[in-house]
Amino acid sequence: MNVLIIVPRYAKQGEFYNWPIGLTSIYAFLKREGVSVSVLNLCHEPHDDTLESLKKAYALKPFNVVGTGGLAMSWKLCDDIFTSAKRFLPEVITIAGGALVTADPELAIRNLPIDFGVSGEGEYTIVELLKALKNGNSPDSIKGLTFIRKNGEFVFTGPRKEISDLDSLPIPEYEDFGFREWMTIAQYSGRLPIPIEPDDEVRFAEVLGSRSCPFSCTFCFHPLGKIYRKRSIDHVFKEIDHLTNTYGINMVSFNDELFAAKNEQILEFAERIRPYNIKYLSQLRVNDVRQEVLEKMVKSGCVFSAFGVESVCDPVLKSMKKKITRAEIVSAFAIARKTRLFCSGNIILGDPADTMETMNESISWLRENQTYNLGLNFIVAVPDAPIYRLALARGKIRNKLEHVKNYFPIVNLTKLSAWKFYNLLLKVQFWNLFNSNNTAGVLIGSKKFEEQHQGKNFYLLEMRCPFCNGEQKRKLPLTDHRPNVLVICAHCFAPFKISQKEAFYDDFSLFSTTKLIFAKMVNVFLMRFSFARTYIGILRDFYNRKLKPST
Repeated sequence: MNVLIIVPRYAKQGEFYNWPIGLTSIYAFLKREGVSVSVLNLCHEPHDDTLESLKKAYALKPFNVVGTGGLAMSWKLCDDIFTSAKRFLPEVITIAGGALVTADPELAIRNLPIDFGVSGEGEYTIVELLKALKNGNSPDSIKGLTFIRKNGEFVFTGPRKEISDLDSLPIPEYEDFGFREWMTIAQYSGRLPIPIEPDDEVRFAEVLGSRSCPFSCTFCFHPLGKIYRKRSIDHVFKEIDHLTNTYGINMVSFNDELFAAKNEQILEFAERIRPYNIKYLSQLRVNDVRQEVLEKMVKSGCVFSAFGVESVCDPVLKSMKKKITRAEIVSAFAIARKTRLFCSGNIILGDPADTMETMNESISWLRENQTYNLGLNFIVAVPDAPIYRLALARGKIRNKLEHVKNYFPIVNLTKLSAWKFYNLLLKVQFWNLFNSNNTAGVLIGSKKFEEQHQGKNFYLLEMRCPFCNGEQKRKLPLTDHRPNVLVICAHCFAPFKISQKEAFYDDFSLFSTTKLIFAKMVNVFLMRFSFARTYIGILRDFYNRKLKPST
């Protein structure tokens, strides 16, 4: 059997997207097990015609099995892949995996044009399925599988036990997925979360050193199982060695849900990576932050860490099952600033325990701490997270399929009236569009480069930080049409905003900015009405296809 693994079109050619670690891991495992497998990365295709891309891939190497997957947010992208595959080859076997199946196997198998759904980790399940199909055997005994019998009966063979030894898996594939092109995209995207000097040549990679998370926050869903498992440090560095030796990477983002469960593991890693002289990014829990640990991380090359914040109100944190406190959040940011580690976090409003008072408390804390890189958003009910199940039980989500197709519209689980709740949502969206919670920096000068990448112009911005008065230069493109661009100070790591009209004088479009603001605000305003939450996804797709400003 010849398998084609397809990366959904997360972005147009030349635009940044997160490296598809899950699919690259599946591909590498299939390859090791002797399966005939090839890949089609739609993010690197010069057009958006999936059917045409499939025909081209088939001409290079015929296939009779197509597989893809991802988060539930990728539902429509995966639907497009499977619909196109069935149209091109009606007898092709289609296999879906990832959170969009794991969260609700029956919803996926009955509403996507797929023959099989894989729940949880897919490596062993897919290999066993392919062997069964090749030998004409029944797949009934293969754990982690879902399908529909000819009589319409839904079958789920039961959950597969998590892979306990992650070192038994090969390191993910890079070359066949177009990693060299992806590195160039990351270099020129202007979206890396740390300050990059104009002359820095960034060769960036994303790596996963563990699976799942030992905690159970109410807004999270863990598609890779409920048990937290880490790769050994030797196995992780086998991958890092491959990346440095083959691609010369000098920056790694560890995209684990939790970088490490114990500080001893962090210290061991810091000691091991220091001789590599590469920069790395991580994610930490605030109650694990210790000054001596962060100091060693910074010395070993750590330049950024994302902290799980979510709220600064202890009753809300308890409701979220965060198992942290406001005092620990405040302490973690203070220590990060003292050790000169750039960090960020998000406030997410709308937990069932939230009141107008608690939400205003979190908003006030964010505004009082503008030297920290803090985002402000609302809780999203992702499929099968505890908060999602609560929304179903309360009738806030009446149609699971429409909720997924409409990209999880925000629902009110607080005791606030719908009018008050969605008015606050409207205000937050407005603040985010204008970066209202950030202090304005000073643009000293802007010079347009002749150099372009994928049609984007680059500008050399000379700026002064409003907090430390540090002057710096940054080479950036116009990445969207918001009124302001957010910049991270290279000296004190504080975020500040700069007017896009002044910074990108030749590329800024008042019409495009006005159109963007209007579309975003209308979208949020309509969400207060149940009919709009049902059909907002259709309007959003239309906007993205027909009205989205070119960048």
